[in-house]
Amino acid sequence: MMGSPSTPYPAGLGEHRYLPTLAGRHVVFLNWRDQEHPQAGGAELFCQSIAERFAAAGARVTLLTSRPAGDGQSAPPVAESVAGVDVRRGGGTFGVYPSVLGRLASLGRAGHRVDAVVDCQNGIPFFSPLVLPASTPVVQVLHHVHQKQFPLYFPGPVARVGQLLEAPGSRLVYGRRPVVVVSPSTRAEARDVLGLPGPRFLVPNGVTASVPSGVTASVPSGRTSSGDEADTVGGRPAPAPTIVCVGRLVAHKRLHLLLDALPALVTDHPGLTVHVVGDGPERERLVARAVALGLTSDRADDSHNGDVVRWHGYTDAATRDRLLAAAWLTVNPSHGEGWGLSVLEAAALGVPAVAFRVPGLRDAVRDGTTGWLVDEGVPLAGTINAALRTLADPPAAARLRAAARAWAAGFTWDASAELLARVVTAEIDRLAGPDARDDLGAAFGATARAAGRPRRAAGLASRVGGHAGSGLSARVRGRAGGGTAARDRRRVDDELTHAAFTLP
Repeated sequence: MMGSPSTPYPAGLGEHRYLPTLAGRHVVFLNWRDQEHPQAGGAELFCQSIAERFAAAGARVTLLTSRPAGDGQSAPPVAESVAGVDVRRGGGTFGVYPSVLGRLASLGRAGHRVDAVVDCQNGIPFFSPLVLPASTPVVQVLHHVHQKQFPLYFPGPVARVGQLLEAPGSRLVYGRRPVVVVSPSTRAEARDVLGLPGPRFLVPNGVTASVPSGVTASVPSGRTSSGDEADTVGGRPAPAPTIVCVGRLVAHKRLHLLLDALPALVTDHPGLTVHVVGDGPERERLVARAVALGLTSDRADDSHNGDVVRWHGYTDAATRDRLLAAAWLTVNPSHGEGWGLSVLEAAALGVPAVAFRVPGLRDAVRDGTTGWLVDEGVPLAGTINAALRTLADPPAAARLRAAARAWAAGFTWDASAELLARVVTAEIDRLAGPDARDDLGAAFGATARAAGRPRRAAGLASRVGGHAGSGLSARVRGRAGGGTAARDRRRVDDELTHAAFTLP
C-alpha cells in the first residue's frame, strides 16, 4: 500500500495564493477508493493528500468513495473524518458508481451547497454532471487512460463497454469541462486517445518518502574521482546488489517480465536479492512462476532469507521506505502508468529506476540521469545488468543517486494542492458569469512555475498572459472553435510539458 499522506500542512499557508480562496467553500471529491481500502494505491494517495490540504486551507471537504467488503470489524466505517476530510463510503467495486451519484445528488437536496466537484476517474467515470446543476463547477482528474487495460481484465464485450464509457461517454457527459492530468503522457492521451475537448492542466503527484532513522543506502563504498566520500554503507564493503519493486500485483504491472530476467542476472550478480512490496490478485501466479524458476522457495514468504525473490505483501510506509533506502535499484516493468509514483518515491530516497518507455514511466524516469528506460519488446535483463554494473561503481552510483533525489525533490503535495486549487477556483470564476475574471489561461503558467523551471516557466506564463487579451485564454478553454483553437491548445500543452518536465 502506498504511504500515508498525513504530513502536517506547512505553517506558511499564506505563501499559497489559491488554496486560501477555497476557505468556506464545500468541495466534494469523488474517488473509486480511499486510503483505507486494502487495494489503495497512487490515485488514493493523490486524492487524500490534496483533499486534506484543501481542508487545512479552510474548505469543507467531502470524499465520496466505495466501502470494501468485510465484516463489521474489518471494513472501515461508513462515515468518518480523516485529517479534516469527511469520508463517506458505500458501494463495492462497481456499485460505488450509482452509490456515489445518489449520495452526490442527495447533498444538494439536503441543503448542503456544493461549490465544486473534483471528479477523479479510474477508467469508468462517475459522470457527476448528470446529477448536478449545470452551474456547478466540475474538474476531472485523470491519472491514466485505460483503453488498453480493459481487455486485460474483462472479456471482450465487457471490455468494450468500459472503453465506450471512458472515451465517447466522457466526451458526451463532461464536454469542455477542465481536465487535470498527472503527467505529460496522460495529457497527450486525454487529447489523442479519449478526444476530451476541455483544457488539460498538469498537476503532478507529490512524493511521500523519507529515509528511516539509522538506514543507509546499500551501495559500494569508495571515493569519487575528486576524493569526496561516495554514498556508502558506513565505509564497509558493499553488500550484494538489491532490487526493490513496489506496487500492486496486477496484470498490467507485468512483474513476470522481471522474474523471467532474474536467472541470468543471478549468474552475473551473485547474491542478488529482489524484494517485492505489494499484493494483489496476481500474487499466487507470480509466486508459482518464481518457484518454477528457482527464485523462491515453496512457502514464499519474507522469512526465507536465502531466496532471490522475497515477498513482503502490503507494508506500512516506514517498512517500504526502509527497504527502498537500502536498495541499489527499483524496477517497474508496467504496461503503463499515470505517473509512476513508486519510481518517484524511490528517487526521493536516492534509488534510480529501470522501467519501460511507456506512458507515465517515461515521464517519471529521466533516461540516463535518474535511471534507464527500456523500449517495449526489449528484454529487461540487458538493461538491468548494465544498471547494476554501473551502480557497482561508487562515483557513478553517487551521481545517479544525487540526481534522483534532486529530481524527486521538485514534486511536493503542497505544490500539487495549490495547482489543483488554482484550476478549481478558475472554473468557479468562469461559471460565475461573463464578467468573472478569466484565469484558466494563467493556470497553465502556474502549473509550469510550480514544476521546477522558474525562469523558463515565468517567461512562458508571461507569454500566455500576454495572449489573454487577444483571446488565447478563451480559446484554450474551447470557447472558440476551428483549427486555431486546436493549434493553440496543442502549442500551449507542448510548451508547458517541455518547461515543466525537463531537468535544469
